[in-house]
Amino acid sequence: MARYGLEDFDADQIDDRPIAVVLSLSRSRMLNMRILLAGLVALFIATRPGWGQEAQTASDVQKGRQLAILICANCHVAASSQPFEPILQPPASSFESIAQRESISADWVQTFLATTHRGLDNPRGMPNPELLESQIKQVAAYLLSLRKNP
Repeated sequence: MARYGLEDFDADQIDDRPIAVVLSLSRSRMLNMRILLAGLVALFIATRPGWGQEAQTASDVQKGRQLAILICANCHVAASSQPFEPILQPPASSFESIAQRESISADWVQTFLATTHRGLDNPRGMPNPELLESQIKQVAAYLLSLRKNP
């Protein structure tokens, strides 16, 4: 009986209770267990120091390139080999030209991609691309990989 969440009842009590009451008790316990498990998973993820997040790997650069072509190439020339021209005319700065700016760093790019630059005061500003933190890091890694060493 413990398998169904009924360990607190003896057979006489179960026989006297309508089946709907017994089932609702077990569903309630299952819901509580799911909530507890979800909370523990969230706590575990929040306290982990980001496993597998090296500064800039070839995989990050490749994934960042794919994301840039998929999302950023609508307005920017994200890669010289992207399959289509930007919709925005004239296009926003190319990723290659952005990468050459001396003031650009990984932190700056990540902060820029995580915020909105469009509003009533700047209607043509860049919208927030709504990327996940890992995707932001990948796009930043790709953009900085385009920097030419002097």
